[in-house]
Amino acid sequence: MKIAVQGKILNPNKEKRHKLNVVLEKYLKAVKFFASFKVGDKKLLQQKGYEEARGRFGLSSTLTQTARDKAVELVKANEGREFHIHKVSIRVNYRAFKLVKRDTKLTPYWLYLQLDGEGMWYPVQFGERQREMMGDALSEDSEWSFQQVELVKGDGEWYVYFTLEKPFKNYEPQTPIGIDLGERNLATVVALVNGKPTRGTFFKGSKIKEVRHKYFNIRKRLQEKGRLDVVKRLGGKERRMVNQELHVISKEIVEYAKQFPSPVIVMEKLTGIRENFKKGKELNRRFHSLPFGKLQKMIEYKAKLQGIKVVYINPKNTSKTCHRCGYVTHVEGREFGCPKCGLVYNRDLNASINIARALTRGTGRGYVNTPKGG
Repeated sequence: MKIAVQGKILNPNKEKRHKLNVVLEKYLKAVKFFASFKVGDKKLLQQKGYEEARGRFGLSSTLTQTARDKAVELVKANEGREFHIHKVSIRVNYRAFKLVKRDTKLTPYWLYLQLDGEGMWYPVQFGERQREMMGDALSEDSEWSFQQVELVKGDGEWYVYFTLEKPFKNYEPQTPIGIDLGERNLATVVALVNGKPTRGTFFKGSKIKEVRHKYFNIRKRLQEKGRLDVVKRLGGKERRMVNQELHVISKEIVEYAKQFPSPVIVMEKLTGIRENFKKGKELNRRFHSLPFGKLQKMIEYKAKLQGIKVVYINPKNTSKTCHRCGYVTHVEGREFGCPKCGLVYNRDLNASINIARALTRGTGRGYVNTPKGG
């Protein structure tokens, strides 16, 4: 299981900034050189160009190897097509860096980089959620190992992306957690314990809807006045507010799943979800503004951090099927009424139970999102 954690190099001094810029220039040339062979095999490219690259660009052996690897990835990704390399990130493997915590006022996180000659320490700043991940990764009993770090230059600033890895503990799922996504309730979650549904939990996403509605009206007024520059700036603020709420909801959903033995989170593939929703103009706009895909990705990411499996199933008839008797019927309004067995149930809860049961009933085919070898 692998994750990437982003940080920022905090105000590097002139010497450190110069070192990063010089290495980036050499590294870009090395990647271009390796890519010119148009070879998609690391061993073959090593034989063809490694020694010449070491002499020509003066990079360390580890940086020369990662430049080779990047070139191989680019060649494979372009499948024989012509391509041009304008910018790259510097990949540093575990042999040439380390991250430690220190009791300093500037930042507790310091990154040691062995880029060219003498190594240097760089202060790194993380956001709140990234600090939580790094705190876990750097703890004494942590299962995480640092694999590599990518150094990325953007708008004059330097950012770092750490790749962390830990073994994924394979297990046989016992408790399916079904998640139904919708307009009234952004997410409806229910667990099946020994085949029986527990009391469901609703996540309405009210703040997200409020933010979307508020900024929709603001954008509309600004566009009428031709203030497209302001519209663009507001987009970033709106996105940050929505993402914050999605992080809160996805975290709560994963915490809900953790309380059950051997949980597996079950969600629908989103194919066709927007095309199949046809209501009034205002309701359509609200529905299409909801970030279902992003919420699923956040749930999946946080679930992986906790070692919880995630499965996606075919969404066919999950909202039209009676979870008690299996009868398929047309649904109107907020309640599901089964004409066969007489069940009357909340329609979102009924759908989430069907989603969870898709694993055991065979009503949908899914795949488990576990890393290779997990």
